Amino acid sequence: MAGPDTDAPGPERPRRRRPAAAVLIVVALLVVVAVGWFLARGLRSSSSTAAGSCQAAPGATLRDIDEDDDPEHAWAHVPGQKVTVYFQTRGLPPRYVTLVERAADIWSRGGCISAVGVDTCPAGANCTTVVSRERSRDKNTDGESTGTDRSGVRVANKITYFTGLLDRSSDNGALATVVHEMGHALGLVHRLDKNDVMNADTNDRTDPVPDEIDFANLVVIYGGGGE
Repeated sequence: MAGPDTDAPGPERPRRRRPAAAVLIVVALLVVVAVGWFLARGLRSSSSTAAGSCQAAPGATLRDIDEDDDPEHAWAHVPGQKVTVYFQTRGLPPRYVTLVERAADIWSRGGCISAVGVDTCPAGANCTTVVSRERSRDKNTDGESTGTDRSGVRVANKITYFTGLLDRSSDNGALATVVHEMGHALGLVHRLDKNDVMNADTNDRTDPVPDEIDFANLVVIYGGGGE
């Protein structure tokens, strides 16, 4: 009996067609666009979160404050809305102009304050004049902030930096002093936490960036909380 014919053709298999190169390119571009959109959306969301909010929770109070410190007052504001405060640097040595601008950027990270270093304050704006002198009267102070208030509202402010001491400080220590006095100008009093920039004593090792309690206290002051 004859065996199967091995030379006979088998059933034809369907051929798989590879996608055209143009189709692959279009798909790749769509994937890149989609990933980019999600990343951009995520960055915007993170930035919004980092910027914080100026809405205080009902009954929120100031935390970790030195009750023996002299009181400070807030600038006129609508509770919950960001307040712009200018820091006039005309006549300051260049080093201190730079430090004021850096400190203003730091305080602007919260949701309540937009601090701006300028050569001259705009007319009618919330204005802190920043000046420098060689020595304070007691010769042991590297900075001081003095507010002018009416009926419990700050209408003007003056910060003096004493270069006789600050010129010997590191950039970190000098920035801590500048941030500290700017905090008073914004309405903050001293903190009890010895490591915080709003403590009564700062030095070259002090972190010049305010912590979350400092920013939270600004929310209480400007965001409608109660003290």
